[in-house]
Amino acid sequence: MASNENEEINIKELVERFRVCWEVWPEYRIVRGEKRQIGYALELSGTHEPGVEHPTAGCEHCVYVYNALQAIAAHIIPQEKRPSRHDIEIFDSAIHYSRKRRDRPDISLTIRILHQTGVEQPVDECENKCLNEMKAHLRELDAFEGQWRSVNRQ
Repeated sequence: MASNENEEINIKELVERFRVCWEVWPEYRIVRGEKRQIGYALELSGTHEPGVEHPTAGCEHCVYVYNALQAIAAHIIPQEKRPSRHDIEIFDSAIHYSRKRRDRPDISLTIRILHQTGVEQPVDECENKCLNEMKAHLRELDAFEGQWRSVNRQ
């Protein structure tokens, strides 16, 4: 099996193990007194492994989840040089809860998709293309938008 195929399988296993899902948020900035969309925030969310009870913010189990999210992010971010950039926010050591995910204890990683230069420019085709490629990669990995859904593998 090729190394790319092995990596894909390993990343899929991380998605399943930490029940990873994602959401997209517009990134805004006030430019000359007007609200302007300048990019996107792609938020990956994963939760502790089954059997971890009463996790505390920043615990070793949170770090495992965050490390998995980092590996997934590195896998989905476009590798070629483009006019856009992809910034991964630092680990906030927090546990997040969302009604959408039935208040499960989530660890989050946010990838900001912005212009390489002229960060105040409005979203353009490059940011849209990057976002759509990353979303497609996440779907290929069986990570779903909004909330986790199990995939029955034969």
